[in-house]
Amino acid sequence: MSGAGRGNMERIVAGIVTFNPDFAVLADLVATVAPETAEVVVVTNSPMPAEERARLLDIAGDTPIHIDDPGGNVGLGEAYARIMARAESAVASRVILFDQDSSPPPGMVTALSRRLSALLAAGERAALAGPLPVSASPDHKPPTVHPHPDGRVVAEARAVWFAISSGSLIDIAAFREIGPFRGDFFIDAIDVEWCFRAWSKGFSCWLADDIPMPHRLGGGQLRVPVIGWELPVQSPLRLGTYARNQAALLGMGHVPLRWKTRICLYIAAQTLAYWLADGGRTARPRAMVKGFAAGLAGRLGPPRA
Repeated sequence: MSGAGRGNMERIVAGIVTFNPDFAVLADLVATVAPETAEVVVVTNSPMPAEERARLLDIAGDTPIHIDDPGGNVGLGEAYARIMARAESAVASRVILFDQDSSPPPGMVTALSRRLSALLAAGERAALAGPLPVSASPDHKPPTVHPHPDGRVVAEARAVWFAISSGSLIDIAAFREIGPFRGDFFIDAIDVEWCFRAWSKGFSCWLADDIPMPHRLGGGQLRVPVIGWELPVQSPLRLGTYARNQAALLGMGHVPLRWKTRICLYIAAQTLAYWLADGGRTARPRAMVKGFAAGLAGRLGPPRA
């Protein structure tokens, strides 16, 4: 069995979702994860030239690579569904998800799988184990980690409310009980909603601080005058979707009240901060306000320009 976790008894499939990727970063990602997995699945939410497909097949070496072209941008949730279905048909026991903005170090997949096995052996109903996301460059803001309030540390991993989807190693048996990622969220907060749902069903989510993964959040960062915040550079459309999906969480019973309170205050502060950072221009703040209203009204699906 190629890769499949050399030194690891679990059969792991790596799933990668792309949209107009930097091919050099994608090629490095495939080269890194292929030796540690049984199969690599790439869902292309934008057209991939034939020469790039051929190059990825070559880079994967002995590890099979399946390139899934859904014929358009179906979003992250639907792409994850395609990856999970492929993994189940390949009789995998675990799936590790990536987007094109992550650069895992060699050995990360195997290390996470061992950590997940240790959590399960310790009696935890672990749905996933993720790495510590760190900035891939000084120009990018690292994702924020949200520790679970119970403060548990087991098998050198700490409980977190959620882990970002990229880099998350998911137990397929747990996934079957928790249910699929939400396709109607399209992008943003898909991992947040799924992990809250996992906790509500008696599962748990974990992060390994000693297993870092460089990640690129947005297109860089903006510094907010006066208050000094660092904000990720995102398009108005993307910020609108982010605000929309966070607002949609407000009506879900499995989402903790403390998160609902936090996100209302935080999005209000972010809206003001983007206005300051953009020198009074309103494109991003308006997109966030409109998106939040759409989320409250339950208008989900692919974002509308």
